[in-house]
Amino acid sequence: MEFSVLVSGLQYFLLIMGGCLIFFILVLFFSNRYTRSKLNQMEQNEKMNEIQ
Repeated sequence: MEFSVLVSGLQYFLLIMGGCLIFFILVLFFSNRYTRSKLNQMEQNEKMNEIQ
């Protein structure tokens, strides 16, 4: 009885850890895209300032 409770607890723990891992990967992906777009925008502004 105790072993099956331990296994189900481990399964829930792994499920939660997997969910957190997926969440952090998504946050990294979207923050990377946002940062890249901001850098491109800043570079465009610098080029426009050099032209003027």
